[in-house]
Amino acid sequence: MGRELSYRLGQSLSAIVRAVVDGSNSIDASVAKTIAGGTGLSLANIRTAVQSLGGRAVQPFNEQEQLMAGVIHPFAIGDILNDSSNNSAVDILKHTVPGLQRMDDLVSVDLADTIEFPASGVAFFQSNLVTLTSAYQGSSGVTAYRTYLMGKDGVIAVRLGGRGDNAINDGNWRNIECNVVQDAPLSVADPSGLIPGWTSYRVHFTATLPPDTTMRLRYIDATSAVS
Repeated sequence: MGRELSYRLGQSLSAIVRAVVDGSNSIDASVAKTIAGGTGLSLANIRTAVQSLGGRAVQPFNEQEQLMAGVIHPFAIGDILNDSSNNSAVDILKHTVPGLQRMDDLVSVDLADTIEFPASGVAFFQSNLVTLTSAYQGSSGVTAYRTYLMGKDGVIAVRLGGRGDNAINDGNWRNIECNVVQDAPLSVADPSGLIPGWTSYRVHFTATLPPDTTMRLRYIDATSAVS
């Protein structure tokens, strides 16, 4: 139960960050890129977004490895890996033995893995928690999947430290607190002891964009041939 609740909390926090990022296009019109319906995401689209950030002096998310960070739907990964056109990921890797060995590393369903496509400059986490656009570009039954790219300070997490329920010393200042209660004692609310336990969490968290008219992120909407 605790693991299920943790997953639910993770989805809630993801939705908060995603809502903030999705609204960034209203500040900086260069954030959003839309690919024509019926065309999947390509490596060229990712390169273009990275260079768009570089042209505005946006620093890499991972300064040590000089990489942007990204979130991508597994369907979009499939589109990139299935693309056999010139200068696609497969086309680049197939010409060398190390490249052929690396292709196996790009195929993964482990959401904890990061995926770095060749000549992309982005380390991607794959997740199905991305914004979906139904009836994409006015086409009924067509859905677009959003891919996110972040530079340094692309989105800012705000820790809202709040005092807990206890009054010991200065209080219990935790950003996230999860509770699992078993063998709950009798109470006025449950005098017969019909509720044996429960789970709950308390979170003090929000996210915001940097105080600038130049955004440090990009997102790309594209349909997929994977279903």
